[in-house]
Amino acid sequence: MLYNIKKFSVKIFLLICVFVVFPLIGVSIYITRSMEKFLQNQMTDNVFQNISRNERNIYDNLQKLAYFSNGIIVDEELQDKLGSRESSQYENAKYFQTLLDRIAYSTSDRILEETKVILFDNYGHCYSNWGLNYQDYFFLLKEDWVQEAESADGHIIWSMFNPAYIVEDGEDEQYISLARTIPEIDGIGKQIGTLIMSINRSAFKDLVTEYTYEGDKIFVCLEDGKVLMTNDSLEFVTDDDIREIFAKTENGKKGKIKERLNSEEYLVSYYTLRKPWQFNGEDMKILYFTNYQDIQEQISGIVRKLQIVIVVAFVLILWILFAASRWLVSPIGVLTKKMDSYTIEEEIRGIDVLRKDEIGSLNRAFVRMSDKLKEAFRRLKAEQEIQERYRYESLRAQINPHFLFNTLTSIRWMAVIRGADNIVESIDALANLLRYSFGRDREQAYIKEELENIKNYVYIQNLRYGDHVSLDIDVDEEICRMKTIKFILQPIVENAILHGYDSSRQGVLHIYIYGDVEENVLHLFVEDDGIGISRDVIEQFQNEKNVIRRGSKMTGIGLHNVDECIQITFGKQYGLKLGQSNGKGTVVEFILPVICEGREKSHEKTDDRG
Repeated sequence: MLYNIKKFSVKIFLLICVFVVFPLIGVSIYITRSMEKFLQNQMTDNVFQNISRNERNIYDNLQKLAYFSNGIIVDEELQDKLGSRESSQYENAKYFQTLLDRIAYSTSDRILEETKVILFDNYGHCYSNWGLNYQDYFFLLKEDWVQEAESADGHIIWSMFNPAYIVEDGEDEQYISLARTIPEIDGIGKQIGTLIMSINRSAFKDLVTEYTYEGDKIFVCLEDGKVLMTNDSLEFVTDDDIREIFAKTENGKKGKIKERLNSEEYLVSYYTLRKPWQFNGEDMKILYFTNYQDIQEQISGIVRKLQIVIVVAFVLILWILFAASRWLVSPIGVLTKKMDSYTIEEEIRGIDVLRKDEIGSLNRAFVRMSDKLKEAFRRLKAEQEIQERYRYESLRAQINPHFLFNTLTSIRWMAVIRGADNIVESIDALANLLRYSFGRDREQAYIKEELENIKNYVYIQNLRYGDHVSLDIDVDEEICRMKTIKFILQPIVENAILHGYDSSRQGVLHIYIYGDVEENVLHLFVEDDGIGISRDVIEQFQNEKNVIRRGSKMTGIGLHNVDECIQITFGKQYGLKLGQSNGKGTVVEFILPVICEGREKSHEKTDDRG
């Protein structure tokens, strides 16, 4: 499982889920909730607008009643008839009805057609736009609100939802009424009549519910939660429900809450009517019920659309992931297989190195790495061949050690018996030289051992050439205790003797061996005063130092071989330098690492193989 998570394609999928799918789901949830809240607010705003329009409708219609009353009380002819004893009740009633018809005709408003109008004069007569049927309506003059109007000097006094006073309307009916006095034309403060105009509650209910949506329920409540009027003919909301909802909204002038009634959810918007629309001094509050199912259906429609968008987006993401796997992950898989099955002999094929993206860079890097590995392998193989050739050439001239040592031992004892001391010394020098050369137990030797070997070698050469070589060694004891590659000084001394000595000249060939240590680097010098070498040879040697050479030979083990052996063993910064000595002779400088007793194992070659 952990391995699958580490796969590149799985990581891409997880990244897409984290940064695309999950945010998309979160956005859809946020949009759903925001849309629900938006629709609630929008619905509530619409309800408030409708309630405000209904409130304005009520105000406008009641204002029409006030204007209607103005048209009555300011009519001069009516005032003359009401103030004159000579005008009969019949004439007054006839003119009153004519005046009402004229005002109603001029306004052509339905609310005026439903208005109940009754007029009382000071002579015990009353006039109305409905049949009195011998009923006594003078009790109205004793109502508090009517008496308040009589002392209001012609101003209107309203009465909201008082019981009906017309017998034919029944006891359950309620009126919205206004009362005002009719002043005499020339009198100041004198009243000639009292006017009362009323509309029943059903007309008011029509005004309140005129601007409502189909299926919505509206309740006009008092401060104790009592329902004053409603358009809920089916009574799906009980009085207890109304009181409970009213209690939740009593501290607010307007707002909205969500309630569950009869297994259905409703958005209840509440709005308090402004003064003067009060009932017996109590504020009236409208509760507007909107079926929340409609809002839920709108939200569900939006959610379905969002779900479709999410599904389409998810399918698109899967397609993108598949395309990415084909276009991005697949080349990486091919490269991985190539790297897993890579061998040094194999030619890399099947990967696109011409791509301009990161995968192309990886492919090109793999090809470059392969080329470098092959080059390093070729160089390593060549260096190993050089080392093997060096060992072979070191041993090629060797004879069976046991045979040589046994023979030399026999000759030495013969010389001792005969008293030939010079022969004994020669045999000892040769034996030491051979013993040092045949020692295979180690590849490194102390500098002191190398120098002793050179002394034995020069001693034997002087036996051969008649003491024409002089050897001077000036090396500190500290350097003598250092180690280096075995058998690297003798080839250089041999070259000095073979190529530096001029037999035509008189004198001795001087060979000087000396050394020093600078910045943890050992410098050994082999210098002679022989015939020397030209600068062309020196430049040729320097130019060929970094070239893999095959078959070069100056001696049995040539300068090039010694130089290559040092570089292979210690690194490219070490080796030989060839130069002239004081204008004639030759000097060979050994550049070697400082290897003391106990440090040879810690020495690491620092050669950079590229």
